[in-house]
Amino acid sequence: MGLEGILERLVQVLESLDETPNEPSEVPYSLAQLLDLVVQHRASLLHLNVGSPPLLRINSQLVPIGEHQITRGDCRHLLAPVMTRHHRQSLESGKEVDLCHAAAGTGFRFNLYRERGEIAASIWRLRTDIPRLEDLGLPNELVEQVLTESSGLVLLTGHPRCGKINTLAALLAHLNQYRSARVVSLERPIQFWHQNLKATMIQREVGSDTASFAHGVQQAVLQDPDVLALSEMPDRDTAELVIRAAAGGHLVIAVLDASSSVRAIERLIGTFQEDPDPRVVKTLSRALRLVLCQTLVQRTDGRGMMPAFEILLNNDEISQEIREGRIDNLHWIMQNSGMQTLGRSLSRLVEVGLVTQEEALHHVEVPSELDLPTESTTSFEATTPQSTEEETPLMSWL
Repeated sequence: MGLEGILERLVQVLESLDETPNEPSEVPYSLAQLLDLVVQHRASLLHLNVGSPPLLRINSQLVPIGEHQITRGDCRHLLAPVMTRHHRQSLESGKEVDLCHAAAGTGFRFNLYRERGEIAASIWRLRTDIPRLEDLGLPNELVEQVLTESSGLVLLTGHPRCGKINTLAALLAHLNQYRSARVVSLERPIQFWHQNLKATMIQREVGSDTASFAHGVQQAVLQDPDVLALSEMPDRDTAELVIRAAAGGHLVIAVLDASSSVRAIERLIGTFQEDPDPRVVKTLSRALRLVLCQTLVQRTDGRGMMPAFEILLNNDEISQEIREGRIDNLHWIMQNSGMQTLGRSLSRLVEVGLVTQEEALHHVEVPSELDLPTESTTSFEATTPQSTEEETPLMSWL
């Protein structure tokens, strides 16, 4: 046997040593049956712990499934369908494991961990209650038009925990329903489960399906995407790859924390300030299509929070200002081009009675921007969110 054969045999032996020996199990159900129960009873969580029956979290209450207390062998047997050798090695070394798994017509997030030396799991059902664009009050014609484009960058921005991931899910759901496209999303973590409708939805989780956002973007452009979506842009490498992908024939939707549309562009450009590359900024000025900045505001009807949107649409004037570094002029251009500033969005919500004027004033930096419109004019005017009289479940915007 040659050296290559010896090395191959050694790898096989080492892999066999890593396998967990079969342990006796008398568990009366399978993992697939338990996940079916999660769906049937609309549970949010399933817990598997040695010494306890499986527990469902239903409307904040823990409900046991039967009386059979899970043994060490049961737990390993139940989780075997989702665990790889790498997962077992991570658990044995004291690390937790996060992974996604498709079952019962939907998706689940597994958090595998050890407690008192035994393997355990908490399993979330991924959300499918994806809002529609009209539920958000987004101006459909403008946003829908941008979503049909073959290339360009759409930035979705706002303060942390303002519901950007919900809005990203709504944009992807709209694409999925109306556009025949191959959509690759990079998320950390995956929070919504998209079924394939008109589009083909490829959801990749950073940390388990790909090493990083930057690596995921590099690989995604080799996977024939029409649309690329990112739940965050954490570093310069990712930002540069995103800009180049948007300029190179892909529609890219990326989430970025910033307090306004202008600050989002400023922050993105600032990513390159330590080692400035004017070519990247020039490419950004051409590739940028739209910036959506959302702010959560309190509703007057007591039904929680809703988003107000500021919308910057790239045009020749804005492109030139970005290219020449005059970012502070962008808000003035938005105001004088009829684009939807936060003040205009809030004014519309005040006019239709969804937000009080006091609440609106709390969110605008310049109170004079909060003028109630006297006439319906530009295509940037927000559509009215669906009637508060409709009995639809509230979104959790946090």
